[in-house]
Amino acid sequence: MILITRPKDQSRNLKSNLEKKGYDIFQEGFYKIQYLKQQASHDPNTYYIFSSIHSVISLKKNNQILKFRNLNILVIGQQVKKLLKEYGCKNFEIITPDSTSMLKIISSAKYRKKNYTYLCSNIINDEFFNEVHKKKINIRKEVVYKTIGIDTFTKKLIESFELNKIKGVIFYSQLSVRIYIKLLKKYKIFSNSKSINVYCLSKRVAKHLRNKNFDKVYVAKNPNERSLISAIKKNHYY
Repeated sequence: MILITRPKDQSRNLKSNLEKKGYDIFQEGFYKIQYLKQQASHDPNTYYIFSSIHSVISLKKNNQILKFRNLNILVIGQQVKKLLKEYGCKNFEIITPDSTSMLKIISSAKYRKKNYTYLCSNIINDEFFNEVHKKKINIRKEVVYKTIGIDTFTKKLIESFELNKIKGVIFYSQLSVRIYIKLLKKYKIFSNSKSINVYCLSKRVAKHLRNKNFDKVYVAKNPNERSLISAIKKNHYY
């Protein structure tokens, strides 16, 4: 059985695709999203960074997305770009697959003197921002939604761990990894879980698991669902 740690509304396709390939799936989201009711800035002299579909959805819910149609937009991830295009945004200055690639570009001579606004969650990628500040790039955070982590596993999930039914876990974010480790310790199943296969969307996510001495950490070749499924097919045994 493979555990998907993403909320159900964000992982329907993944669940369906894995089930079609014969995998038994356990779905339990490790966090919830709360969209904030507020007006976002829209400055034509600023480059706006989007790295999550939730930033886009928040602007849409607040009837502000149209204000961004002609602003300078930097995008991390093809799914984010796709949703922005659906809502009429098309002025994409930069599109990268991950935050590491974005950091390299905005650190270049062409972009390092620009002003940036990162439309994000209350929980952010600290590594990215630490590097940005080290390079003295002018960037400000603008929180447009909240990410609220769970503080308990369901009884069914705990039983599945205790009965060794969980053979693999899928992670998309560092937050999910932190919640996972915290709750494994809470329920005293941390040590027994280290031999479970874990599948990560990126090297950055995998790093946190390897730092905790998890034995079987597999990373998608590219940060997308197709590569993630390929990593599972290559390394997961029924």
